[in-house]
Amino acid sequence: MKSFFSKFKNLLLIGAYKTLVIFEKLTNKGIALDFISKDYIDNPYKTYNLMRSHKPILFSQTTRLHWVTKMEFAQEMLRDKRFSVDDRKYPIAEKRRKEFKKAGREIMLEQFENPSMLKLDPPDHSRIRKLVQYGFTNRYITSLEPEIKKIVEDCLNKVHNQDSFDLIEDLAKPLPAVVIAKMMGLPNEDLDQFQAWSEDLLVGVGGIGTSREDIKKSGDAYEALINYFEEIILSRKNSPGEDFIGKLIQAEEEGDKLNIKEMYGTCLLLLIAGHETTTRLIGNGMFTLFNHPENMTHLRNDLTLIPNAIEEMLRYEPPVHATVRFAESDMIYNNKLYKRGTPFAVSIAGANRDPEANDNPNEFNIFREDIKHISFGYGPHMCIGASLARIESRIAFEALFERFKNLNLLDKNPKWGKNLIFRGFDNLQIKIN
Repeated sequence: MKSFFSKFKNLLLIGAYKTLVIFEKLTNKGIALDFISKDYIDNPYKTYNLMRSHKPILFSQTTRLHWVTKMEFAQEMLRDKRFSVDDRKYPIAEKRRKEFKKAGREIMLEQFENPSMLKLDPPDHSRIRKLVQYGFTNRYITSLEPEIKKIVEDCLNKVHNQDSFDLIEDLAKPLPAVVIAKMMGLPNEDLDQFQAWSEDLLVGVGGIGTSREDIKKSGDAYEALINYFEEIILSRKNSPGEDFIGKLIQAEEEGDKLNIKEMYGTCLLLLIAGHETTTRLIGNGMFTLFNHPENMTHLRNDLTLIPNAIEEMLRYEPPVHATVRFAESDMIYNNKLYKRGTPFAVSIAGANRDPEANDNPNEFNIFREDIKHISFGYGPHMCIGASLARIESRIAFEALFERFKNLNLLDKNPKWGKNLIFRGFDNLQIKIN
């Protein structure tokens, strides 16, 4: 009986969703953000381009968000203090608090009230970022290059004698996970576990058609990770060490230090952001090259083109597709009134394809000059680990092209993941002989 009512409820939800899609098309000249449609999942850029052409800030009935697909507006929202990232300040917060309490998620509620810098506005964001950046100096990140090369070689050594391998499972996923674990000083034996937690956590973040089971799995993973970092940090209070967690414990600026909840949130943020973004950058980038063989040939013949190619990959097929901002107060923006707390989805993917930002934006070109993208954010929330992601992906592509003379995509139509926020593949089978 319970199963019957669950299926009946799902049918009602799908019916309501389809009604919203129809209504959205009627009000927006046939344009709708139908995020469960196969066309959208396979190619969301077509939808973003249509949205931008109709209205650069378009309200979507299906997501209840105002989608921003114009680069000028996206950059302004990401840097302007009139747009907030701290959802605790707005009506949505009470709903979140009630959901956490109803589900018995006390740990998640505590972290919601003590968010990482990703969910904080200045000056709180500036304070934490200033302390965290001690672990992300250019000198330190550059010093990791030999270690990153060794990790890449170890990954590829395991598949060297095979006819094919899974780029995601065998390289793109373990590489950033191992790097961030070593940076944080986490035990090697914990690597598989926190990688599994990371994947489970993202099931509930921007997932399309997320089930109750997936939401529970995501919540369980979140709380497991917080408990894990709590144990690690508390055990090292008296002997911090010189790795990233040690630097967080010791970090101090003008008498200011991270409190314990901020440390948990920061570790969780760096684990997820450092792991997932690079995994998708490598997977999305290689898939794009397979679909643009002339670019692949140029890159293989001249590896010095890789850094610029990575910027074009980030622009053309970004790992993160959107981020949310709120109107700090009642305001008139782009000649329209928005109430305090109005949520905006800043479409990173849409802005990157804006023809006013990049000529011929739907063309992938590794020789493109003056590439404009916001795939690592913009303004005060610019990704603190951007240089690390660039180094990891550069070394990965260099190693792939140097080691394997023939690389071919086995499945010409691999399945994109169903996620509004993160875009990428779970698997990407590559033939090497």
